[in-house]
Amino acid sequence: MKRQLLALLCPLLLSACSAEIAVETPPQTQNIPITSVGEPAYVEVAVDLPAETQGLDVTVKEISATLTVHNPSQMFTLKTVGRLSLTGNATPDSPVFYTRNNLPPYYETAEILLPEREFAPASHTPVSINSPTLVKAIGQKRIWVIVSNTVTQVRIGTPSSLEIQLENIILRAVVTKPFQGLEGVLGPGGL
Repeated sequence: MKRQLLALLCPLLLSACSAEIAVETPPQTQNIPITSVGEPAYVEVAVDLPAETQGLDVTVKEISATLTVHNPSQMFTLKTVGRLSLTGNATPDSPVFYTRNNLPPYYETAEILLPEREFAPASHTPVSINSPTLVKAIGQKRIWVIVSNTVTQVRIGTPSSLEIQLENIILRAVVTKPFQGLEGVLGPGGL
């Protein structure tokens, strides 16, 4: 009976030998120029992740991202789609521009992070992303976001710079980190 009780307690003790950690990246802002009217254009931007999220040997329990999409234009409604890639050509200082005819080979494997959506003129739209795709970002030094964008409607207004601004991008994760080496002490042979 004691062995059965110990056998039942061991998994509980082992699960108690891990730490649950909440990780949050500092807010980042990325401006993405709009280069097309009617026909989508594509901009790849690189986002360097903070050292706290790189090279982690953890299990991701929860992950989400929040941001505000700002359309600063007073005249244009913008249609945008965002994809996450673990491969890219852009650097944080130099976005790379594509058209439908010269998309990079990894575009089709980049996973949709922000489904197609229109953003009205002069709008600030809060966006929350709870995609499992974000799990792939944990542990990476750099990720790439490929944004498809186009102008869909024009209204009378004052001309301004034509871009979509992704403001206050914050990646939040809850991860568990097991303590290595304790299973020998707590395992069936160690107790």
